[in-house]
Amino acid sequence: MRIIYYAQRYRPEFEAISKEIQLLSSHFSQTNETKIHDLHLDGLFNFTLKKNFLSAHFLYYPFLIPSTHNQSKKTDINHIYTSLGDLPYLNILNLKNTILTAAASCSEEKIKKRLPKLQQLKQIIVESEYQEKQLLKLNIPKEKITIIHPPVDLTRFSYQEPEKIELSEQKQQKKQPFTILYASCPTRKEDFEKRGINLIAAVAKEEESTEIVFDLAWRSGALKEINQLVEKNNLKNIHINNEIVADMNTKYGKAHCTIIPYTQFDDYLKLIPNSAIESLAAGKPILVSEKTEMANIVKKTGCGIVFEPTSKGLSDAIKKLRKNYSFYQKQCRKTAQQYFSKDLFLEKYTKIYKELIFKENE
Repeated sequence: MRIIYYAQRYRPEFEAISKEIQLLSSHFSQTNETKIHDLHLDGLFNFTLKKNFLSAHFLYYPFLIPSTHNQSKKTDINHIYTSLGDLPYLNILNLKNTILTAAASCSEEKIKKRLPKLQQLKQIIVESEYQEKQLLKLNIPKEKITIIHPPVDLTRFSYQEPEKIELSEQKQQKKQPFTILYASCPTRKEDFEKRGINLIAAVAKEEESTEIVFDLAWRSGALKEINQLVEKNNLKNIHINNEIVADMNTKYGKAHCTIIPYTQFDDYLKLIPNSAIESLAAGKPILVSEKTEMANIVKKTGCGIVFEPTSKGLSDAIKKLRKNYSFYQKQCRKTAQQYFSKDLFLEKYTKIYKELIFKENE
């Protein structure tokens, strides 16, 4: 079986959607031929052409259309891994043997524009119930839609039992602040508002103490702007770590919880961010705003607190989490196992691939 994954900005070293593609490609390449086709904006001369990997700047897109289309006709499974509003691939691939994973959120307006193409796909995989409802509302048949939550490798994350955490906290209460990790940081100042950076700054300013610390695991970009924001408001309880962390288990281990403070549903934001499910795997509760699909799972399982994305909403959520920390922590690991297991993720995709091949051979 030959499978080609079609991506945008493939950066598996730190980008969540790319990690999912890498996992699928690596897993299925053991018994099949796989290839990754990537379009990016990371430099005009950043071009890679290998047997199993093509990566090119979007400027080359028009020149790649003929070969990409012909290649898609000869492939057993074309797997687009972008969003329901995909622009570059839906227009040029042979959709008779194509599936799409909507890993990023997308406005209904954009989905409507892509509707004729979406209707031709063999299967659409969404990562949340929110996306499924969007498609059903637009009359995409339910049998064409499958929900597969993003994966986490549970073997890469360890955790302490709640009782041990409590004892540790009692001993260190005067020395160690309650640390809230934010590991989904934006790379542009324009995204500060929707990703909740301004909200965190507002709450940090209100607290004005070292009892609560926000640890921002910054990746790159807008570093000057975030430092200016912190310095201007004298926010000593916001710590910025500008690095790609190789061992995130250690990072989660030093935090009490992880926060997803998005203030709005927006294109290109993951409805279920990677940092949230990794935090659960590491046994650390999550604080999530109502503007992410993760909120529904948190409400069902009790693995954290859902808050209204306002200063009061976040402040109240932090107090509630601290007061009943052990209760919320007990739900974390089993929530990760139930919803986000890597094995479950691969099992579901294996089933979809086999069904697609079987239908093609009928």
